[in-house]
Amino acid sequence: MDGLKLAMLGGRTSTLGFKAVGVEAFVAPLPEDGPRIWREMDLSRYAVVMVTEPVFEVLEREVPGFPPHAGLPVVMVIPAVTGSREMAVSRMRERVQKAVGADLEK
Repeated sequence: MDGLKLAMLGGRTSTLGFKAVGVEAFVAPLPEDGPRIWREMDLSRYAVVMVTEPVFEVLEREVPGFPPHAGLPVVMVIPAVTGSREMAVSRMRERVQKAVGADLEK
């Protein structure tokens, strides 16, 4: 796990801030560009790949086995700068429930 990096896949505006702090940024000009970029990424280099909600939706629809459910990289869905679709919160809640065994908000 030594040397694994953090990556970000999303629209230009969403990825620029992450690139400024050393995250490897992959710009998908349109959400529909996400599957091509995902397939071109060397996923063995990353511990975590953050994906904006619009790109995540397209990847889920068009890439078999996405998101990976075991091993690395861990895929985190995050809101795009254009606004949240509540997917990120929902996915994070699911991960916490799985890890802890309970919904912490109830």
